[in-house]
Amino acid sequence: MSSPQAHRYAPLEGEALVAHNMKVLRKAARLSQEDLAERMSRLGFKFHQTQIAKIENGTRLLRFDEVVGLAKALNVPAAHFMTEAVAGPDEPDFELQEAGDRVQKAEQEWRTARDIEQGAKARLEEAEREYDEIAERLAAQGVDVGQDADEPQFYPAPGSPWDPLRKGPSAER
Repeated sequence: MSSPQAHRYAPLEGEALVAHNMKVLRKAARLSQEDLAERMSRLGFKFHQTQIAKIENGTRLLRFDEVVGLAKALNVPAAHFMTEAVAGPDEPDFELQEAGDRVQKAEQEWRTARDIEQGAKARLEEAEREYDEIAERLAAQGVDVGQDADEPQFYPAPGSPWDPLRKGPSAER
């Protein structure tokens, strides 16, 4: 008599493997079927939530380009998506895989934030360099640019509450 465990771990292949991976990865990413269909639509595929449900339950066949699109929509390498089964919610590795996905997402967010910070720093340095060049040029022309202070003097934006020329109740201090 065969045990239920032996049948449970039968390797998945082909479309069954892709459907399994799609469902597990979609749930791990906390995406609804509608969310995944929307991502596929943004990639140029005409997908609807019902198509995602049919793929997951094995009643809709997939074209190769759709499999590649699904992998992209789920942010996973297509090769792994089509060849290796990911852990399902009832499998022991599922919790670890979800934690790994969260680590990967946090690392991506960190890299994005670092790139934004580096871009902002470069723009700040360029603006400071430009300010210094203009101040030097004006000083060479005999214009008093107030260079006795280390920090440049900035003026309030026109129309801001601190603008001395602004008309209205906040201009009276």
